[in-house]
Amino acid sequence: MRLAPFASGLAIAVSFAVIGTPAAHAQVTNNQNPKTDQKHQSNTVVVNTGDTLDGIATDHQTTYVRLFDANNNIQDPNVIYPGDNVRIPAPNEQLPDRPLPADAAPVAATAPAAQSQSAAATYQAPVAKPVATVPVAQSAPVSGCGDNSYANFIYSHESGCRTTAMSPNGCYGIGQACPASKLAYCGADYACQNAFFTAYAGKYGGWAGAYSFWVAHGWW
Repeated sequence: MRLAPFASGLAIAVSFAVIGTPAAHAQVTNNQNPKTDQKHQSNTVVVNTGDTLDGIATDHQTTYVRLFDANNNIQDPNVIYPGDNVRIPAPNEQLPDRPLPADAAPVAATAPAAQSQSAAATYQAPVAKPVATVPVAQSAPVSGCGDNSYANFIYSHESGCRTTAMSPNGCYGIGQACPASKLAYCGADYACQNAFFTAYAGKYGGWAGAYSFWVAHGWW
């Protein structure tokens, strides 16, 4: 009767295999169910020839400043290159402020995506798309402009609460968007302009933050 030792060894081998299986399965299950932070979901776009940071921001309902803050690889919002990746932050994502270059603030990234040196000889500047013109006639001040005291302060100091206010350097509207073409689609419509500037105030965390920045710097 020599079968007993063999059967005993088989039982040990089977027991070892059964014991090892659950642990391996648990590891796979954990790897297949990573937890994601829904608050900070974002996406990435690739820059095409002729793109501007401001144009990309408009297409994704955000501002060029938020894109600049979210992409440390961009050193100047006026200079982006075809093939670059631009991360579009989530609307409620809190971003650290990055100082803009001194010559970038007034033009707000209106330059087209720069060509690489290898393509410089064949590069042709894109034809600008026609945009609606902004009104030139001075409008009356909007009574009670702004949704709160912070917005009212900024609107009052930037434009005197006039939706058609135009500065000498080409900034336009109740909150003075630079360049004026940013608000061409709004014309003199207060509600449209207010929605634009309310979204822009999100760069500072809201109107209270925008007010604090304006008081400290005299612009926003």
